[in-house]
Amino acid sequence: MKASSLGLLILLLISFPTISTEWARMSAELVQEDDDPHYGLPDIWDGKQVVCIHYPEDEAPEDYNQGRTHIDYDGTEFMSDDEWNETGACIGGFSGHDYGWSLLNAAVNSTGDTFQLNTTQYSFGLMVDSIAGVDPSQMSGNFSGAYWSLYHNGVLSMIGITELELD
Repeated sequence: MKASSLGLLILLLISFPTISTEWARMSAELVQEDDDPHYGLPDIWDGKQVVCIHYPEDEAPEDYNQGRTHIDYDGTEFMSDDEWNETGACIGGFSGHDYGWSLLNAAVNSTGDTFQLNTTQYSFGLMVDSIAGVDPSQMSGNFSGAYWSLYHNGVLSMIGITELELD
């Protein structure tokens, strides 16, 4: 009896981090304060680094064309926001990345091949050509051109992702 109780206690202690993480994901709510930099993101990412990839509605990859999907740092999809006004995904829960390129690569790598990047290196810097097979230069519509834009804390970045220092 004592041995089985001890075994059960050890099993619980070993699995506690997993149980804790899953409980946090199941009970997560979206941040509702407009002035919060994590507005619209799961509250478990508060104080963490997040990458959001938004697509034009008609061009989004099949699994990401209805609102915004939230994917944790380990690749687990745990929440969707069908009411969000953009389509795509946010991958978050990261910390310790000093530059945008490092964070983007960590986010992409955590999802396997789902958000695979295609890039071209130019003399002026790195150009992201496509994300998850979506290439803005191949889009057609009522606009003069399409491109990826980079925002940092909600503000359009004036520098490229390889030079973007995160704060």
